[in-house]
Amino acid sequence: MKISIIKPLIFILICLFALYGCSKDIESIENKFTLDDVLRALESQELDLVSFGITGYPLKLNDVVPEVYSVEVPVEEEPYSPEFIHFYIFSSEKDRINGTKEFNKHMENAHFTTFPYLYEKGNILVVYWSKTKDNPLFTKPIETALNQME
Repeated sequence: MKISIIKPLIFILICLFALYGCSKDIESIENKFTLDDVLRALESQELDLVSFGITGYPLKLNDVVPEVYSVEVPVEEEPYSPEFIHFYIFSSEKDRINGTKEFNKHMENAHFTTFPYLYEKGNILVVYWSKTKDNPLFTKPIETALNQME
């Protein structure tokens, strides 16, 4: 009698462990991008990105320090006048959502000389700091690049 009950219970437990393991694999693969993924996508839109390193004190979000890149403004616009993009690569989409909330909280009372434009995809947050509020130069290429990422 006990043996006939134990076999189905063991089978059910094995199935539950397998389903749990598979769901974790899907969660870790889904929407998990790297800095290289984002850079390739942006460069495909003919943006000239240059690693800028860390200057000053970039805003740390959810324990993530951004990678800072400059993007060259076309010469006819302004001679050597780069704008900056901060790339936050979080460990998960949930962490990115929390990081975005933290960013918005920091910006509530901020006074800007450059204007932040946020773009989100999976586990990444891209903050483009434009010199103009009304006509940011790189909105379209950034949007297009992120939409092409899979």
